[in-house]
Amino acid sequence: MADSIVTANERSTTIQLLDGVDRFIGSICKSVVLATGLALLVSIIVGVIARYVIDVGGVDWAEELPKQLYSWFIMAGVVLALQGGNHIAVDLIYNFLNSPAKRVLICVTNLLICGAYIYLFFTALEVAEITAAERNPMLGTPNSLPFYALAIGSILTAIGALSISIRVFLLGADARPQGAAEESVV
Repeated sequence: MADSIVTANERSTTIQLLDGVDRFIGSICKSVVLATGLALLVSIIVGVIARYVIDVGGVDWAEELPKQLYSWFIMAGVVLALQGGNHIAVDLIYNFLNSPAKRVLICVTNLLICGAYIYLFFTALEVAEITAAERNPMLGTPNSLPFYALAIGSILTAIGALSISIRVFLLGADARPQGAAEESVV
């Protein structure tokens, strides 16, 4: 009986740790989405005003900035979508499985996702190194910044998928993140 209490405490500690990591990653990604979204919006507004209102043909920095920020915006959104269960999924097989099989399917799928994103992380770092010498003419920033966004987003997605896998392994299939019902097609 004491073994089951220790196991329950260990599970509780593990889940609390996973919750803390998920909250931390989620808050970083929400901040990135907010900051880059606002910067993209300002950049677009400045570009439109320069091109159509004051008729100067555009502002160079306002055209370069989105190329540097868009990948950060998207990758932070990918991580948030994974955490919230709002990514694209086909649940046809899942709906026909019993509870233990659902648990295995979710764990294996998320471990595969974790592995794929770890591979993407290393690939993005290699490409970032290659493009680091190139500079944007107006901003002066290296062209590697979007690839670093891909690398960081990939490792955060891998951590999120691993977190989901551990959570489902410990608590069961119902512990997986489930997107909002209005965003689901049945």
